[in-house]
Amino acid sequence: MTPQIDWLEQLDPVRLPEHEKIKSQWVSTYAKIHRVDDLNAFTIFERESMYWRKAVSADEKLKSCTKISLYSAFIELAVNGLSLQPGSKSECFLESRSTKIGRDQQNNDVYANLCYLRITAYGELNLRIMAGQIVRMKNPIVLYEGDHFQPTTDGRGNLIIEYKPAIPRKSNKIYGCWVCIELPGGSLDFKWLLVDDVERLKKFSIPRYPNAKANNLYTSENGGVDPGFLEAKTIKHAMRAYTKLRVGENVAMDDEPDTDEPEGSAERFGKPIPENTDTVKFQLNPNETF
Repeated sequence: MTPQIDWLEQLDPVRLPEHEKIKSQWVSTYAKIHRVDDLNAFTIFERESMYWRKAVSADEKLKSCTKISLYSAFIELAVNGLSLQPGSKSECFLESRSTKIGRDQQNNDVYANLCYLRITAYGELNLRIMAGQIVRMKNPIVLYEGDHFQPTTDGRGNLIIEYKPAIPRKSNKIYGCWVCIELPGGSLDFKWLLVDDVERLKKFSIPRYPNAKANNLYTSENGGVDPGFLEAKTIKHAMRAYTKLRVGENVAMDDEPDTDEPEGSAERFGKPIPENTDTVKFQLNPNETF
């Protein structure tokens, strides 16, 4: 449902959730979809409104986004049941993306800043649990040199993992990561990323313009990949085997490339794994593939 654009255009992007029409719709939507009472839905609304204000007030490009895209992104929070709470395992964040909306009289491309709700690997995991595709996913296990990791099968042909960590750790060099997924019916699934996979992803992370470099999280841990970054990559890799989730037009999964925009025009607030924890606003590589 789209509100009348006339009154929407008058709203302050930072204080958009405070409008009574939007507040009422958000609470009602959350309560109906996630089967909670209005009081619980309102409590969650208050929390997400706080995160919204912090995100938008700290980012000028988000403030410049079209009001309808800001409204849609905020309502999508209620639809998907995710949180904007920042942190290393955040579920989603706001992204300002310059998108082509047409051409002018001189036949030049015309762009507008649109706000998207970008869902991280952890947010996608929660959506798949809510959808019943998986029961749960155990915490990813980072593999260090000296650890024993061997995929094999049991007598019935079921995949199992032989894993024995080296304790005390023999090396700080990471060579992979694996995860165990519990599926409906009690069966288990296993996914992993090893050195060759990480190197392939590192190459994919290089933007397509001159002198571009790979995401520095691939080399930030004493020349190796950041362990938290690798955990998120492993979760994302694991979920590729399952049915694609259906999301709204103003929602993007964190592995989807940005389209129809000039280089460097995408800007995100609330990067899940910050490269610099002293900053407030973060830049991610818009061309990186999970």
